[in-house]
Amino acid sequence: MIEQQKIGCGGFYLPKIYYKDQKYVTFSLAKGEIDYAELSKWNFPDKFLCFVMERNLLSFIDSTYPNPRTKNEVPIWFLISCQFVMRLYQIGEYHKLQYLLNAGSILTKFGFNVGAGNIGFNDKNKKNRTTAVHPDTVRKFFKDTKSEEIRAWYRQELQHWFRSQRVFDHQGIFILDQSRLVVPDNKHYTNAVKMPVDEHGQWYKELGDLTEEQKQSLVYHPCYTISTLLTVKAKIQGFHIAGYELGPGNEDELIQAKRLIPNFCRSLYGVMKLLIVDRGYIDGELINKIKRDYAVDILIPLKKTMATYHDAVALANMKNSWQIIKAEYSEQHLLLKQEITPIIILDPWKGIDYKLYATVSKHINWEPKTARYIETYGVLVSTKKFLSAEMMENLYNLRVQIEERFRQFKLGWHIADFSSPHDSLIESHVCFTLLTYSLLQLYLQRKDLQEKTNRMISTLRVDESLGKDSVLVYAKDNYGVFDLDDYTLKVAELDGQPKEKIKATMVKQKRDRLSRGE
Repeated sequence: MIEQQKIGCGGFYLPKIYYKDQKYVTFSLAKGEIDYAELSKWNFPDKFLCFVMERNLLSFIDSTYPNPRTKNEVPIWFLISCQFVMRLYQIGEYHKLQYLLNAGSILTKFGFNVGAGNIGFNDKNKKNRTTAVHPDTVRKFFKDTKSEEIRAWYRQELQHWFRSQRVFDHQGIFILDQSRLVVPDNKHYTNAVKMPVDEHGQWYKELGDLTEEQKQSLVYHPCYTISTLLTVKAKIQGFHIAGYELGPGNEDELIQAKRLIPNFCRSLYGVMKLLIVDRGYIDGELINKIKRDYAVDILIPLKKTMATYHDAVALANMKNSWQIIKAEYSEQHLLLKQEITPIIILDPWKGIDYKLYATVSKHINWEPKTARYIETYGVLVSTKKFLSAEMMENLYNLRVQIEERFRQFKLGWHIADFSSPHDSLIESHVCFTLLTYSLLQLYLQRKDLQEKTNRMISTLRVDESLGKDSVLVYAKDNYGVFDLDDYTLKVAELDGQPKEKIKATMVKQKRDRLSRGE
């Protein structure tokens, strides 16, 4: 859906989109004034790439991606488009790309309508091409890009583009969390460290409560750690991945946080206003720095082993002004009840320079075996004063809700299914998986399809597909989509000059296909 337009990096034309205008194209078809018509292989990746082009992302990528080449044989924007298609089809192996390049209308038109004539992007091949680029060319390009440059590009240049798309809102709510990506037991994964995690990277917690015999029986898998910085909107289902850190399997979450958070805040100062994290990020230096240097507040639960935790629970019970936010009853008695109350901690643990606002929650549960009630407590603290304790509790629940998203990354988006142990190919796989997911979130929100954000991409492809018996018709800067039978009938009903024009268009198309060896 392109025509030659501006020149981008490497001397290649940038794509120009056609816009869907069914009414205009239908009118043009009736007069025989169309430019092109083809039996469609239109699918969800085609529709997604249309959206990406409409937002001018491909031209932005063309000028900002850390190009490892002094001379490009293929446009950067086309190589990135290949990554998008691979991610959408959930395929990580580059050798399968040759099939994907012929699976949709957009990349087919890219390949044969942009660049050097009708044989792709350069004239080095002696034989006719079946695709515009060889899969190995794509693989080598990303293998040659330095991994640290890919990550920096994602965290800086791309986030400025996302800001221009109004992805970040005035609330500035962010969530930071760490997970692990399990890889095969292969010595060539240089940063993979064996850790006590299951095959999906789930950490075996509370090791201190296990016997030595139980610890010995734990299975250790080689893995990487990944920390993701997410921005969420409380009223919109979905989130955006604003940055990530990738490291060895034993790299502590605090180490990655101290690189990731300052980097984002320096690049986009004032965007982040509240950072929600779990207990693993309790650190006075981190809390002081982001509050003092970047005016970012933190929301974090306390560990039960901390003196501040016990002081907060004691203060709450002394205050005794609990608010019930949840209760369930049976016919006989109360089953469970949750109560909360706000308090202020003026003297937090050593190293904190700010007073903390806390919400203490009390959970009362009926235990059938012992026929008695059990009380447990939780303490949330923040450098920010909230309007109510319930608001603080609800905001932290956003962090709990993202756990399902990490399952999607691992099981649905195959973020750990690396095609190669090479560092740069691992980095590009992670980078473009997260980028495609974030773009998909943006696409669905802009299309008022928020309710579909939790559905798997394979389902979306089925829902969005126009079917194999469709015809794409182009007229000037517009395109329309027609059922094959409907299109055939419209053409058959033409006569006179409109029919001759359509015939001339079809003859030219056939000549072009023959010249490409199709």
